[in-house]
Amino acid sequence: MKILLIGNFAPPYEEENLHNFSMLRKLEEEGHSCSVINISENPSKDKRFVNGTKMFDFTLKMIRFGRGKDVVHFFTKGYLRLGLLKLMVSVLVGTLFRAKTCITIHSELFSMHGQMRSPVGGRQTLFTAFTLATRIICADKDTFDVAAMYMKKSNFELIPSFVYTPEKLSETKSTELKKLESKKKVIVFSSLQYPSFIFEILKATLINYPLPADTGIVISVSEKPSLKLQHVLQDTGKEIADSLIFVDADDIKATLLAYSRADLIVRPPSCEGKTFFESFAVSVKKTFHTENNVYFPSGLFFIKEGDTAEMCVSILNAMVSFESRKAATEKMEDSYSRIISTYKG
Repeated sequence: MKILLIGNFAPPYEEENLHNFSMLRKLEEEGHSCSVINISENPSKDKRFVNGTKMFDFTLKMIRFGRGKDVVHFFTKGYLRLGLLKLMVSVLVGTLFRAKTCITIHSELFSMHGQMRSPVGGRQTLFTAFTLATRIICADKDTFDVAAMYMKKSNFELIPSFVYTPEKLSETKSTELKKLESKKKVIVFSSLQYPSFIFEILKATLINYPLPADTGIVISVSEKPSLKLQHVLQDTGKEIADSLIFVDADDIKATLLAYSRADLIVRPPSCEGKTFFESFAVSVKKTFHTENNVYFPSGLFFIKEGDTAEMCVSILNAMVSFESRKAATEKMEDSYSRIISTYKG
């Protein structure tokens, strides 16, 4: 099949763009011909991709790359106004060229912002796009329930997002990442910047609530230059230096390796490469591993109200220590296979 993928395909890496890259990699491994338009505010340096940040430029590229495609698939977190317009254009162009049009709504703030859309602009855009699209894929139950407010036909489906972590990634493991081999539990602090709420939580973790020695802490610093902040964290957590693993925010292989071992992912909310509410909000995702895929079946948000960093650390400690009986026996259905079936159906 000839497939056009549109979404965030640029660093810093977290589950949204890692899922998008996973889809691309799996499709190419099966021999499908793929084109990519990156709509992140951060440009992609991959020569295979084209960047489409500005609306007019994006529309022209949609017309150019959408022609002759069997599938047009748009990935979004669904609450940026410009992103909604691009979503509408991708569905319209795909429909015009008689391609199957799919929309994946990643888990984030859509469950809140989707209910607050303007009835004049935002809601009408969603109603039109969702009605014309072949399939609307929601990554979690909350997102599905809110997106269903805009349902006009039975084209909605709940398919968990995933990150593909092929076994051969371990062949490129760095000396730093080899520390993970001795860790029973791993927490990834992603897209770290200073000042931010996530930095306060990490600092409280290193100083006041040190985790057990068999717990690794992977830290990805998104701001440039990152070395100064890295040195500050190393000095703060020097007593547990063997448990601290630093990865570059734009190193996709290192990030995938960290995700392949992660029990919790902690990061600020984001959409299309842009961080939101970093001063008072943090997203926490519990992971579930099956074969070479990582899923994100449950999560929560920390909203800052007063001095709450130490309270959040206590919750993280409880979450990383808790073993879900359901997760141990649950067999996740292969999300990629389900998405492919929507392409062919």
